Amino acid sequence: MKDLTQDYIPELHKDHVEWKKKLAFYDDELRIYKKQLADISAKNTSHDLKVMVEKFQNQFIIQKDEIDRLNHFINVNEDDLEKEVISNPVAIEHRKMDDDKTLRERMEIFAPLFEELKSEFQEFARKTF
Repeated sequence: MKDLTQDYIPELHKDHVEWKKKLAFYDDELRIYKKQLADISAKNTSHDLKVMVEKFQNQFIIQKDEIDRLNHFINVNEDDLEKEVISNPVAIEHRKMDDDKTLRERMEIFAPLFEELKSEFQEFARKTF
C-alpha cells in the first residue's frame, strides 16, 4: 500500500520534472563511469583489480535498475496527474492530489547513495590510472 499525503498538482508536477532531470543526469554519469571502468579493466589484468571492476560493474547495474524503476514510478504518478487535469481542468493550481511519500523517500535516499558510489569509484579510478 502506498504511503500518501496531499500536495498541489503544480508542485507535484514540478517535483516530477526535477526528479526526472536528476535521474537523467545520474544515468549520463553512469554511462561515463561504465566506459571508464571498461578502460581500466582493459589496461589492467591483476586479479585484485578485476574483483574491484566486477564489484563496480554490479553496483552500476543496481543503480541503473533503480534509476529505471524510479523513472517508471514517476511516469505513473505523472500520468495520474495528467488524467486528473484532463478530466477536470478547472483551477488546477488550487487543487491537491495524492503525493506518494514512498517515491519521495526513495528519491531522497537515492541521491546520497549514488554520490557515495560515485566517490568510491572516482577514488578507485584515480588509484588505477
